[in-house]
Amino acid sequence: MNKIIKIFTVLPFYAVVLTSCKTYIRSDVAQYQIDLKEYREKSDFHSQLYIFPESVKGEVVKYFVSEREDLFNGSYFFYLVLNLDQETFDDELERLSGIKSVFAKYDNKVKPILSYPEQSVYLTVMRDNRYEYALYNKETLQITYVSNQLYEWKEVPLLSGHEMPSLVVPSQYDDGNNSYNIYYLYENNVGYEITD
Repeated sequence: MNKIIKIFTVLPFYAVVLTSCKTYIRSDVAQYQIDLKEYREKSDFHSQLYIFPESVKGEVVKYFVSEREDLFNGSYFFYLVLNLDQETFDDELERLSGIKSVFAKYDNKVKPILSYPEQSVYLTVMRDNRYEYALYNKETLQITYVSNQLYEWKEVPLLSGHEMPSLVVPSQYDDGNNSYNIYYLYENNVGYEITD
């Protein structure tokens, strides 16, 4: 009898765990602005997705979002690749170069986007298994926007041929252990989010 009771008390827990670990993938670019708004508002994502454009311009090469809600946290992947004309490409690089977070509650401290011109990358997050950056190619006029929270790169089936660039955070911006997150201000291993 005790074994039966134990089984019935444990079964709901496992049912919740198994159903909460499903992966959802969406790739309808017509939903881009809705997805962008949803993920900016999702507190579990921990990103304001500043690098992503407000609307899609140019030719969409690839677009998808992937989400896996685990029991205690969520894994999210937001990905967009665009081919642009020269003027739109230049405007977009200018927009990217000016991205920054201003922490109003903390003496208006500013954290800028990090630029790596030799690798053609703009970086906003590289910390705690979270990555957010834009890769650009001046010859093909293509920009790839990536935000990855807690996914292993090999787990993303739609990401063939993409690798996270190897980057070193400049010492004046290093949040510790060669890490950076534009959305958090760190003091003594405590992070204050831009939305706080």
